Amino acid sequence: MNHTLHPLTRRVSIIGLCALSALSFASCGDDEKSSSATTPDITVEGQWARTSPAMATAGAVYLTITSPVDDKLVAAKIDPSITGTVEIHETVMADAATDTTMAMGSDTTMAMGSDTTMAMGDGEMTMRPVEFIDLPAGVAVALEPGGYHIMLLDLVQPLEVGTTIQVTLVFETAGEVTIDVPVLDEAP
Repeated sequence: MNHTLHPLTRRVSIIGLCALSALSFASCGDDEKSSSATTPDITVEGQWARTSPAMATAGAVYLTITSPVDDKLVAAKIDPSITGTVEIHETVMADAATDTTMAMGSDTTMAMGSDTTMAMGDGEMTMRPVEFIDLPAGVAVALEPGGYHIMLLDLVQPLEVGTTIQVTLVFETAGEVTIDVPVLDEAP
């Protein structure tokens, strides 16, 4: 008995093996996708940094963050050639501030004025560092003037309109996300 396959049968067998291999690889890819799907996709919108006066040693970054799962913004990082210290801050009424209010230098207010407070309506506001910002699932959390923001302390040089800085946001669950932040005079 001759056990050789007809050329057409051999081609069909080879094509069948290739198709089976492709299906195996595709199913492996699906497994990888499902395991990486546990890392949430953070959405960052409206990011900007306020331009800083020539003598200022502080600046601020604002943006809106939406996480598909409960998460926390726990830190931010910027190249040391731009700023020496990066902190997450909140702005609160001065009388609501406690001993944890950060004692800052003479040019680190939001208005880059002469102390750590600023007049806002009927009262004075002050800034203080926070350990994290809660990000409830699906809720857009705004970091904006007068609220939460990323504080840039010990600027190496002023933030100038028309430039862009890279900021790495560090999340408790999602890990690190690096974004480009344009320097502007006012919110986009």
